[in-house]
Amino acid sequence: MELQKRYYTDEVHDDFAETHIEAKPLTKDFKYHSMNPLIVLRRFVIYRLIATPVVILWMRVFRGVKYVNKKCTKGYKKQGCFIYGNHTGFVTDAFNPTVLAFPCAAKVMVTEDTTSIKGLRWLLVDAGALPIPSDLHLMTAFNAEIERAISKKSWVAIYPEAHIWPYYTGIRNFPAVSFRYPVRLGVPVFSYTVTFSKGKIFKLPKITVYVDGPFLPDKSLPLKQAQQKLRDEVYAAMKARADEFSTYKYKYDYIYRPKDEK
Repeated sequence: MELQKRYYTDEVHDDFAETHIEAKPLTKDFKYHSMNPLIVLRRFVIYRLIATPVVILWMRVFRGVKYVNKKCTKGYKKQGCFIYGNHTGFVTDAFNPTVLAFPCAAKVMVTEDTTSIKGLRWLLVDAGALPIPSDLHLMTAFNAEIERAISKKSWVAIYPEAHIWPYYTGIRNFPAVSFRYPVRLGVPVFSYTVTFSKGKIFKLPKITVYVDGPFLPDKSLPLKQAQQKLRDEVYAAMKARADEFSTYKYKYDYIYRPKDEK
């Protein structure tokens, strides 16, 4: 199969998702959490009774995703944790946190374009999407929802690479800013690395997800130093997994090209 060449100049900011969704900012009255018993019930039904079994069935049976070293999370399913993964796909990235956090609930940080699909915002939020607001006035409510989720023993998933590069086999450089949450809250962190290898039967690559951790915030360090240390530990674990096990390029070949190169 001939690969489509994709040229990038900035692995932190370049985006190849190509969803063409026009991002619609969250309205000022957007509520991350509701005490309305009908909404609480609706979210329970959608997440626990519909989304969770469908996700697990799809990932494990129909897509054949294999999870390696998931045992490292044993003993941490009775508390809130953060989980960081590489951003290589649409469905798998949305579904992996649910599988890895189970039986805990999973909240997944997403950009506003994810929840801008007409008529689906409420459904995606019910299913665990946690949209990052562009309106700074909503950041207080956003941060409060993260703290609430951790206090309720949910897991919060973050994609530190920020942008989707479909089927990318490496780990892109990412900043330490998102690691302020586990450092500030003093909770464990896990990483998961989606890797691709050549499938034996189907054209689609075989997906194997490697889980690592726990990585614990260093309470002896100042906030920013602790963030950076945690980031470096997670990055090293993810890169080691990708370098060793992500061996098959599918559909795209990502090639670095400097900005001043014609």
